[in-house]
Amino acid sequence: MSDSLLTWVIALCSIICVTIAPAPAQAERKVALVVGNAHYKNPSLILSNPKNDAEDVATLLRSLDFDVTLTVEADKRSFDIAMTQFARTATGADAALFYYAGHALQYQGRNYLMPIDGEIEDEVSLRYQMVMLDDVRAALERADGVKIIILDACRNNPVVDNLRRKMAGMSRSIDSTRGLARIDKALGMVVAYSTAADDVAADGSGRNSPFTSALLRRLKEPGLEIGSMFRRVAADVNEKTNGRQRPETYVSLIGEYYMNQKDKPAWDQIKDSLDPTAFRNFIAQFPLSPRASDAQYRIQIIEQLGKQPDTAVADKSAEMTSAQARLAEDERARLAAQDQQKSERVLIQDLKTKAPTPGQKQASLNAGPAPAVAAPSPSVVSQDQICKRDEERLARLRAGQIRDDVVRFERELACERLRPQVMRLRESIAVETVKAENGPAGIPQPVVTTAPVSSDVSQQSSPTPPPSQAAAPSSASVNESCKRDEERLARLRSGPVLADIVKFEQELRCQRLRTQVTRLRESVAN
Repeated sequence: MSDSLLTWVIALCSIICVTIAPAPAQAERKVALVVGNAHYKNPSLILSNPKNDAEDVATLLRSLDFDVTLTVEADKRSFDIAMTQFARTATGADAALFYYAGHALQYQGRNYLMPIDGEIEDEVSLRYQMVMLDDVRAALERADGVKIIILDACRNNPVVDNLRRKMAGMSRSIDSTRGLARIDKALGMVVAYSTAADDVAADGSGRNSPFTSALLRRLKEPGLEIGSMFRRVAADVNEKTNGRQRPETYVSLIGEYYMNQKDKPAWDQIKDSLDPTAFRNFIAQFPLSPRASDAQYRIQIIEQLGKQPDTAVADKSAEMTSAQARLAEDERARLAAQDQQKSERVLIQDLKTKAPTPGQKQASLNAGPAPAVAAPSPSVVSQDQICKRDEERLARLRAGQIRDDVVRFERELACERLRPQVMRLRESIAVETVKAENGPAGIPQPVVTTAPVSSDVSQQSSPTPPPSQAAAPSSASVNESCKRDEERLARLRSGPVLADIVKFEQELRCQRLRTQVTRLRESVAN
């Protein structure tokens, strides 16, 4: 390939990328309150790690562009002051996070966080000596975006046993359960517990507790969606404690959210490059990033360009132009879907704002039955139903493999957690379309034109076939293997099971299908 032609291709790609690039988005405003209580005034309550846990989490969150307020060894007054400040800073934020390490307990289904000077004599002192988790949730609700609660706060608390003994025989005894209670569902919220509900977590013997140690490790991995991140945290803790501690996470988000997006600036620097080494380095540095599959696809396209003669590069450039135009259309559709999701969140927030408060509900109950009102519309569909519908449609598309239908489905997708799978399916179809157009080896085939010939010419003896044609039985064997593998791949797409896909990938004989099998495995694994 001549230098001038390569320069022309690079310039063309740069112009196209600048043309389709979306307007720079305003930086997210992310706030966090991190609290760690270890040295309680009651000697029997002293813990080893919460102060270290809080300081390490605060440091890492600051590296992820969170505006962090750190409070350690918080008594009731300093806890209340920190909560007041956090409620103000969380107002209108794109993401608000609350992390607590220390003692906590539940009473009659409500969770309470314990300041270092908390003294519990009876149920009355809970309200005035402790910090209600409901107040934390109210502060988080002031944020416009994602709301995250992380509780490494289920340590064994002897105060609960003392309180239970003091209240034995009273009409309203303290709950017999341990640990914390589950928080009621709330849209746009993520709640992570260091252990299962009604269970107790370990404080740990090292610098950090088992839960916070796993959390710090996974927060350092760029490109992990928050649900996937906390599932890996739970697996790490379960393994480290030999199954004694099983963290739980509740996720109620319309779209995906990534706490660590350190891979994004690196991707923005190389996404317009034609150097395959840059994309290989990106994959090596960020193997778990959702952009890693895009980098692998770019490597394949660049390598195909490098293998073709100068006369084919112009045709390939025109093909890239068309592909970039399709990408631009897909990007516009994606942004439109995001706008629609934002509108839905605003509508839901308005409905929540108009909903009666618990006090209003109690006043309504005291006032007697309310007049009959119209039943809610049966057209309201839950997010689980939407995702189930989209999963069924995705399964049909995997079996059919029609690109236009996949692109249309990507525009109409309502279940955001399926978007990476749909993107990989579209990309795999695009790769196979290019291969089908260019021939089995990925090289453009010569165009053969037919014209009428005289009868004398048609009766001449045919030339001796070249050696490559004489080896037809071997080619037929390869085609037969590919046909069997294609049929097996179609069955796996219609009912994808990860173990079956991994086994098929190991036994695959048709190498031109390997990219599709790899992408199918990645989409099912995520």
